[in-house]
Amino acid sequence: MSKLHNKPQRKAWAGRASAIAALTLSALVLTGCKDSPEQMVASAKSYLEKKDLDAASIQLKSALQANGNLVDARFLLGKVNLEQGNVPGAVKELQRALDLGYSKNEVLPLLARSLLRSGEVDRIVKDFSDVALDDPKAQSIVLTAVGDAYMVKGDLPKARASYEKALAGSDDALARVGLARTRLYGGDAAGAETDLQAIVARNPDLAEVHGALAEAALAQKRPDDAIKALQEVVRINPSNVGSHYSLVSLLLQQNRPEEAVSRLEAMKKVAPKDPSTIYLQAFIDFRNNRFVEARDGALAALKSAPEFLPAHLLAGTAMVRLNEQVQAQIHLTKVLSRAPGQVLARTMLVTSHLALGEAQRAMEVLQPLLESPSLDPRLLGLAGQVYLSNGDFAKAESYFERAAKAAPEDARARMQLGVAKMAGGDAQGAFSELETASQMDEGGIRADLALVAGHMRRGELDKALQAQVQLERKQPDNPLVHNLRGGLMLAKRDPAAARAAFEKALTIKPDYLAAAVNLARLDIADKKPENGLARLKAIAERDPKNVEAQLAYADFQAATGAEPAAVLATLQRAEKASPAALVPKLALVQHYLRTRDTKAALSVAQEAVAAYPNDLRALEAATRAQLAAGETQQAISSLNKVLALQPRAIGALVQLADIHRANKDLTAAEQSLRKALAIRADAVDAQARLAGILVARGDRDGALQIARAVQKQRADAAVGHAMEGDIQAAGGKWADAATSYRRALDKGRDPQNLVKLHAALLRAERKNEADKLAADWLRERPKDTAVRGYLAERALAEKRYADAAQLYRALNELAPDNALVLNNLAWTASQVKDPKALEYGEQALKMAPDSAAILDTVGMIQVEQGQAEKGLANLNRAVSLAPDAASLRLNLAKAYAKLGRPADARKEIETMMPKLKEGTPIHSEATALLKTL
Repeated sequence: MSKLHNKPQRKAWAGRASAIAALTLSALVLTGCKDSPEQMVASAKSYLEKKDLDAASIQLKSALQANGNLVDARFLLGKVNLEQGNVPGAVKELQRALDLGYSKNEVLPLLARSLLRSGEVDRIVKDFSDVALDDPKAQSIVLTAVGDAYMVKGDLPKARASYEKALAGSDDALARVGLARTRLYGGDAAGAETDLQAIVARNPDLAEVHGALAEAALAQKRPDDAIKALQEVVRINPSNVGSHYSLVSLLLQQNRPEEAVSRLEAMKKVAPKDPSTIYLQAFIDFRNNRFVEARDGALAALKSAPEFLPAHLLAGTAMVRLNEQVQAQIHLTKVLSRAPGQVLARTMLVTSHLALGEAQRAMEVLQPLLESPSLDPRLLGLAGQVYLSNGDFAKAESYFERAAKAAPEDARARMQLGVAKMAGGDAQGAFSELETASQMDEGGIRADLALVAGHMRRGELDKALQAQVQLERKQPDNPLVHNLRGGLMLAKRDPAAARAAFEKALTIKPDYLAAAVNLARLDIADKKPENGLARLKAIAERDPKNVEAQLAYADFQAATGAEPAAVLATLQRAEKASPAALVPKLALVQHYLRTRDTKAALSVAQEAVAAYPNDLRALEAATRAQLAAGETQQAISSLNKVLALQPRAIGALVQLADIHRANKDLTAAEQSLRKALAIRADAVDAQARLAGILVARGDRDGALQIARAVQKQRADAAVGHAMEGDIQAAGGKWADAATSYRRALDKGRDPQNLVKLHAALLRAERKNEADKLAADWLRERPKDTAVRGYLAERALAEKRYADAAQLYRALNELAPDNALVLNNLAWTASQVKDPKALEYGEQALKMAPDSAAILDTVGMIQVEQGQAEKGLANLNRAVSLAPDAASLRLNLAKAYAKLGRPADARKEIETMMPKLKEGTPIHSEATALLKTL
């Protein structure tokens, strides 16, 4: 019986002993208040000998309150802070000790270690690389810290050199660990492990060497050995939270949840309120599909560690699952701003954009992931989904097919492959894949959605509707299903039924933005844009924090011709709704660029970059704003930052080349393009631009080599032959150019290649062949506006006004309400004395009242038809809108001359003449007119 009461008695005694010790300590501290600062320091040293860091810290702080210049106290407090894990405090006190003249041999090793733990690697490299200390041991510690800093920066050669210098002065075990790690990250994991085992033999209780052994084991795909090594680290240093974190994380990665939970409980005893402890519990909640708890735990971790990126990633991922997309994007963007190569963050951000129907944004975020030489099946499937959402069925099918081959038992991959095949026209293969996916995905609706989409792509609307009906029976309360029905009804040209389906979706979920946007589009089609705007405005006002609703409303305002100030106000509300979000800032930059307010665009872009310095979208927006504002060097700097974050970003290298070429720096442009091609030899945009630079330099043979390389790389594509045609055309080899363009056209019926071939045939004096080519094309494709527009412009340039007028009339029927087409139709009609010329011009002007070109056309017709005052008013306004456009000023001068006002005509010509280059057609025409005045 006495044994049963033994333990509680011991606990009671332990509690009493603890209380007595606390009282004794309090008494000592109170007594110490009467001591001198020097005595307090001496007392602190005695506590340090007993390993009582808390008591020593109290004494040292009391001493410094009395005398802040006690250098011994500063040094010792810095040392205590470092041992207690108070790294900022350690840096502060050790720096003060150094400033007060404390021995460098003693303070610099500790200061270097403190700075390393605080992540200030650039300062370590700058301030400590060339330090020379008298004490070889101290010198070795400092140089080891410099080596560690270089390791963090990823500079293995400099890290290795620093470790070797450290070992030359003293055999420091940590320097040897560092040297082994350079070997590990240099690719020799086995050799590094051998070196580390030798260090363990001499230093079995050195935690750092066991940590490095864990890294080496992981590099050799031996996670069990890595776990054992981390367990040893925790045994040696049980108070180190980071070691616990690494161990629990690895156990979770290896799907050993019970052991992970057990180790997490041990971690909670060491640091229950540490952000990493809270985060790991949230992560376990996420693994167990407790998404609300995971989100709340991640947010709790971020309260005490707002820059803890894993918690941002977990919060964002949980929010995607909870359909809290706007907030999810804030957290995921935060991760990518600091770590743009983080694959999961980028993947989840792509997923979030797709969930909100933001296909183009999803594509932008996805691109850096596609530069990896190897992609896992899920990422391949995601890429296919993004391309499918953007209407690129060929690439979608390619990615889905790769995903299905990589994971043949993955139902989602097979379903997505089926969708892509159907979009590409392979109906039999598509339905085979979809039926397989439907069987593998019992209870889900993904395969059903794919079947609907596939039938829609093939134009089998009745079958698509039958599949949708089956889907609606499965999930009658899913707004997506009714929104899908609305799309089908639109395809069947039944807008009333479509409207009913979209309204049903909104009845189920009043803030279902996709259905509201579709209804707004129907309102615009019904010539009732105010109804659509009111609908989106209501959603935006009902939830002012719904950023996507605000942005959708702004898009519709712009599309329906709202005043720029009104659109701006909506975008500003979106930004106010989520000040930390990047997307509203990007939308503002785009708006300011569209309204040509380059100063404002630049200001907002700079704010975006300041908030997200490592986000590619922010940097790209800044680049656009800087180029629009004429800040070329800043744009180059922004692109260089993009490349620092994503060295393999081919798009940035191509854009950089474009800027250099615009600045007439062909050498720099060529260097950028060759870097891009070193990353990916078949980057066709870079190949085309490099060929253009070689042509500009006169190296036609080098350019042709590139074009023929493209033809080999893309044997079934037109691009290589079109490129060769461009090169031959640049050299005036029109017959050869026509041959190449003909091959390009045979590879793909692209209107652009038809236009190039037609022009080359004319220059080769094969007009009959060119005319037949155009006639055959328009007969096969009577609704092709691109080729018809080209032919109309050519007829206009050649002053074949009757032909031009006929072509523009056809264009106006095919694409009504196009201001440019109406403007050109008005001008050609006026030249053939068509009485409807002014009517066409006034229609165009109503659509684009601030277009200088249209004002000029209308003004000239009005003057010609005797409406002198109206005509002159429009011509003068055209010149005021585009004062440097010589053709507009010349037309105004012609009008003055026609109306018998030679002085006014002469004034206009004299204003424009200094800016005209002699020998040009407009200079000759202006000179001739001047002579007649």
